[in-house]
Amino acid sequence: MAKTLPSHAQVVIIGGGIHGCSTAYHLAREGWKDVVLLERKQLTSGTTWHAAGLVGQLQGSHSTTAFAKYGVELLQDIEAETGQNPGFRQSGSISIALNAERHAELKRKADFASLFGVEAHLMSTEEISERWPLMNPEGVLGGIHMPSDGSANPIDLTMALAKGARMHGATILENIKVEEVHVENGKVQGVRTDQGTITADYVVNCGGMWARELGQQNSVGVPLHACEHYYLVTEAIKDLPSDLPVLRSYCDGTYWKEDAGKLLFGFAHFHAKAWAKDGIPQSFEFDSLPFVEEDVMEVLELAMERVPVLQETGIRTFFNGPESYSYDGRFTLGEAPDIKGYFVLAGVNSTGIQSGPGAGKALAEWIMKGHAPIDLSEMDPKRCEEFQARDIYLRERCPETLVLTYAMHWPNRQRETARNLRRTPFHHALKAEGAFFTETQGWERPGWFAPKGVTPEITYSFGRQNWFDYAQGEQKAARESAAMIDYSMLGKLMVEGTDAEAFLQRICTNDMSMKTGRVAYTLMLNERGGIESDVTVARHAEDSFMVMSSISHTRRDYIHLRDQIQAGEDVRLRDVTTSFGVLGLMGPKSRALLASVCDIDLSNEAFRFNSFQTFYIGHAKVTAQRLSYSGELGWEIFVTPDLAEHVFDTLMDAGKDHGLRLIGGEALNALRIEKGFVHWGHDMAYTEAPHQIGLDFACKPNKAIPFIGRDAYLARKAQAEGPFLCSIKLCDPEPMLHHNEPVLRDGKVAGYVTSAAYGHTVGAAVGLCFVSLSEGATGRGSLSQGRYSVMVEGKEIVAELSLAPFHDPTSERMLG
Repeated sequence: MAKTLPSHAQVVIIGGGIHGCSTAYHLAREGWKDVVLLERKQLTSGTTWHAAGLVGQLQGSHSTTAFAKYGVELLQDIEAETGQNPGFRQSGSISIALNAERHAELKRKADFASLFGVEAHLMSTEEISERWPLMNPEGVLGGIHMPSDGSANPIDLTMALAKGARMHGATILENIKVEEVHVENGKVQGVRTDQGTITADYVVNCGGMWARELGQQNSVGVPLHACEHYYLVTEAIKDLPSDLPVLRSYCDGTYWKEDAGKLLFGFAHFHAKAWAKDGIPQSFEFDSLPFVEEDVMEVLELAMERVPVLQETGIRTFFNGPESYSYDGRFTLGEAPDIKGYFVLAGVNSTGIQSGPGAGKALAEWIMKGHAPIDLSEMDPKRCEEFQARDIYLRERCPETLVLTYAMHWPNRQRETARNLRRTPFHHALKAEGAFFTETQGWERPGWFAPKGVTPEITYSFGRQNWFDYAQGEQKAARESAAMIDYSMLGKLMVEGTDAEAFLQRICTNDMSMKTGRVAYTLMLNERGGIESDVTVARHAEDSFMVMSSISHTRRDYIHLRDQIQAGEDVRLRDVTTSFGVLGLMGPKSRALLASVCDIDLSNEAFRFNSFQTFYIGHAKVTAQRLSYSGELGWEIFVTPDLAEHVFDTLMDAGKDHGLRLIGGEALNALRIEKGFVHWGHDMAYTEAPHQIGLDFACKPNKAIPFIGRDAYLARKAQAEGPFLCSIKLCDPEPMLHHNEPVLRDGKVAGYVTSAAYGHTVGAAVGLCFVSLSEGATGRGSLSQGRYSVMVEGKEIVAELSLAPFHDPTSERMLG
């Protein structure tokens, strides 16, 4: 008997795959019973049904690993609750390495697992062969074993979640297509289906590979595209052990799992293809795609060499099905930037079965609490630039994500598709100087500079990459003479109007009632006292301020500011990022260099730190702010694009007498870490409070207009709970730190590295790290007690922890 479509629901969920059913289950389980899930065909009929069902807990980030760990817990418990067996087999997993770099990566993954209490240990080739006797051990250097991994039946798991959702009061309706999401005045109103309309307080787009198309109807960017993904299933194999762990050979691009007496093996393709470039057929339901041998022959041959029994075993199933992949390899999870109450969970890059339970739980908690339950900033829909959600971009970029799934996960890995889209006014001049360009938010920016006669190409490694010495020289110049970097892509947002000061006083923690010509570093907090962003604000006039953001979250900051403007406030917001080229000039000789090309007094008394002035360099009118992200004396020089290269050439010519050297992002990152300067999204996010990061100096709770989150900030500061951000460096000058390495205190995990580089000044790998208080300890100062070390590729490296920066802790060089 067909169910009647309700006229209203508190939450409408679109899509009956693993994510839609998980979200419905977790909402209903917490008492939100007025939940309606709508599926266009049948549950799981999109991509969930044909998933391989792998359950691996080690993912690429803290949030996705937390999702997967929770997924294992749910798989162990849900049958007792619902009576539905999810088909979970905890057979474990083994990942093997065929070269030293892959072995290093696996060792780092095992280290990372310790942060979550997930068992992972190294295995020798002999041990792997004993546990997986069908494997050809030739070329295998070793691997890691994770006993609590395994596999599940995708349909059975989804049906268990659906059954649980219904048991707790949710309604699930199949064969109802959502044709439109209704929106009025920036707020979701409900959905129109082919069988009627439902009004709703919240709408959740869990449309899988349809999510992008559905989002586009309301200008909601869901940056994913369906790609073709293959796997094969053999005929029955005699005496095949039923308890075989899942085997992954990243170098061979293949995984294997036992499947009812057969082997299922799938591929992370060396060459991937976007599917349904002209739209997904309306009739798609439990469908597969044509199997093209040429697409998989290269990786199939490697698979047959690694597991020779495949050479003499027939293939029962040749399968090609679509899977959704995102443009940056990250999920899209959260509230849409421009529509209140419109949430998205999609684009999980073929990890839906292992991540779906946890992702659905996180989204449900976000809806119920009104904010993200953990740091999900990497998944925020606000991270995506508008052009990055367009089909033409996604068709090119998303297949690369599939290719990179089993490729080496190098530190600072650069994408190769959809490049050279956004270039600064200095791009061609920097290219001529040997820049190797990296990409962030579509911007091309120098990562480092190759010397003359050397082609700027990268050779990846977990050790010292081929640019290591170049970046060390760039750091040396910044510390000892003068250095210059392209800052043009940093966000520049104008806040203007008669209420601009009062508005910023409410939004920013620092005092914005400064004089014209002054600059201030400030935080923006949420109501919970967490750090929504850190920015620099310059007062250009009585009613005009410039807010400067980092590259990666300019759009996010714009949206945050926009959403805080109250009715009746005379506040106008403009993004002027591309209106200026910006050069960062730094180093002990930067004052003398700048003085040689301008006619103003640059002394400390005449040009104070945290101030700006307008003057000429050559024939160009510029505005320079005396700021520093390197910890050295420095200026940020703004110039209009038409005169940008003229200013660049003038400074380069003058710099010959002052040891000027161009530097890239790699050197700057090391400089700022040595100085203890933070980066939002790496060293903090909206879950951390200022006292944890050492940023109380930027908070003025007694100013006339209280800032958002003031009371929560003061309460959290009084509670003095950690973890706390500290500086750390290795005592051995050889190993490299990147990020996420476990920090040990007296041999036990106490925290992790948030960002790291190799510091020229300290002569070792240096990082920032979160460290928790030991049991019974109080206050950040107690962290100085204990013996510290860092796990690097399975080895415990003695380290020095410091509550102050390792470089110039009193800032004499920067302020001098």
